[in-house]
Amino acid sequence: MNKLTIFTTAFATLVTIYGCTSTAKTEVNIEQSKPELLASLPLTFNSPASFTLDAENNILFTSPNLHNETFIKQGLMDKPATPAIGVIDNNDQVSTWYTFKPEDMESKSGTIVPMGIAKGPDGNVYIADMQLWAGGQSRILRVNVNKNQAISVDVVAIGLSFPNALAWRVNDLYVTDTVLSTEQNLATLSGVYKLPLKALNAKTPVTIKPFNSIKDHDQHLFEVFKSNGSLGFGANGLAFDGQGNMYTGLMEDGTVYKTTIDKSGNKIGSNLFASGMVANDGMHWNERTQSLYITDLFDNALYKIALDGTVTLLTKNGDTTGSNGELDGPGEVIVRGSKAYINNFDAAFGTPTMVNTKPDAPITISVLNID
Repeated sequence: MNKLTIFTTAFATLVTIYGCTSTAKTEVNIEQSKPELLASLPLTFNSPASFTLDAENNILFTSPNLHNETFIKQGLMDKPATPAIGVIDNNDQVSTWYTFKPEDMESKSGTIVPMGIAKGPDGNVYIADMQLWAGGQSRILRVNVNKNQAISVDVVAIGLSFPNALAWRVNDLYVTDTVLSTEQNLATLSGVYKLPLKALNAKTPVTIKPFNSIKDHDQHLFEVFKSNGSLGFGANGLAFDGQGNMYTGLMEDGTVYKTTIDKSGNKIGSNLFASGMVANDGMHWNERTQSLYITDLFDNALYKIALDGTVTLLTKNGDTTGSNGELDGPGEVIVRGSKAYINNFDAAFGTPTMVNTKPDAPITISVLNID
């Protein structure tokens, strides 16, 4: 995390988004309750990042293990833990699903930084390998699955800057790129790429050309957002509702945008959908409740957002280790049945608006009953 540049300019009062209007509810309802501890993770999973459901309704989660250096210095680990994918089975038991192998690593950095994860319509699992902090080339990976087991990893796209969240809409993979560029006034440009499943293959991976400007960019760029530049983090969480509308969280603005898409998959337009958060992170749609669920990494909070844009605070707490189930730098949330599962990324960026002050053990997954 020490390679991250933090911008400390003041927040702008309004966000400008290319081709979009800005009307959304700002009032936040409160239905707060206390989460419980699902699991204290072994430090081989020391920065759980993102969630997806597999074909058997197990929850898979990535762990780039960005706290290796910190925990070694704290005397909690002897050597770095290899990035891995964990699984929470249908009995809420946590185990290792896949540990990345030497041949999976990016050649220049010698490592992998698995962030977003999403099960594809082909039954395989797709990963955003965010190499910006590691010094390699960012990639989209396909974890090939046979009988619900990972058997190999292929590179299917390269060239993104900060690939973060992944979400599928029919046979298209959408990827948030949290940092496309930084403008002279320190505003952050970020976006969402759209990659067809049929183009994602190991023999000729999709190659994204560098983003130069709004008029000069790769053809796969689906939407561009402009946010206030206070953190250098724009488009982060990503989800689709049951009607195929796309929702993108702009982290540094504490907002979510809704993008409507026609039946042919073409963008119609984007509008500010929800606001009132500090620095929202991972997001998932739940069909049963007809709601989005989203974490606030900076405010140790979890929210539900209804289809009319109403934002409801479900839980929030101060700076803790998370040992009793409290949120501790929550990175993402996913709903299974009547429970919301929250992974505690435990990041600490040292900014005044961030509740969490340091990564510390235990690293945990929290659970909150939502019925």
